Amino acid sequence: MADQASTTDQAQQSASRERRAFPWLIGARRGGFMAAGALALTGVIFAWQAALLDLGQVGLPGPGFFPLALALLLVAFSGAIALEGWLGSAKLGSAKDEPLEFGHPQVLITFAALLAVPILFEPLGALIALGLLTAVLLVFIARVSPVLAVLASALGMAACWYLFQELLGVRLPTGPF
Repeated sequence: MADQASTTDQAQQSASRERRAFPWLIGARRGGFMAAGALALTGVIFAWQAALLDLGQVGLPGPGFFPLALALLLVAFSGAIALEGWLGSAKLGSAKDEPLEFGHPQVLITFAALLAVPILFEPLGALIALGLLTAVLLVFIARVSPVLAVLASALGMAACWYLFQELLGVRLPTGPF
């Protein structure tokens, strides 16, 4: 009787997963390779951008030296992750490739909001861009009411303004306002 109930629960869970667009079920091996590829791509982009800066000399590194070194380390470590996944899957065989969930909506919302910040940082100004990020995360991730999210975001941005402008004397981008 208990076996029949657990089988029914598992069938309902798998049916509910099939109806939803997210998360997707992928194999652990493929997920590891995707993570390693994303890290390697990030490292290559950072290395490319760091190489455009002055690297300096051996005794006096320039502004591009440490970002380039960190980017190359990221590429090397992502290669190690991919190699470990490939060697591990060869030992265990494909039967041990258990499914993982990929593409949780909260992660995708956070990722999109974080990608929007550098795009909006100078055109709208630092405080408005960061305030929008805070409000979006509070509404869509923390499930706070929009009015309360705007109030909390405005209070947080006032604290940021006071810290950077008044206490530290750092000028943040103001945008068109």
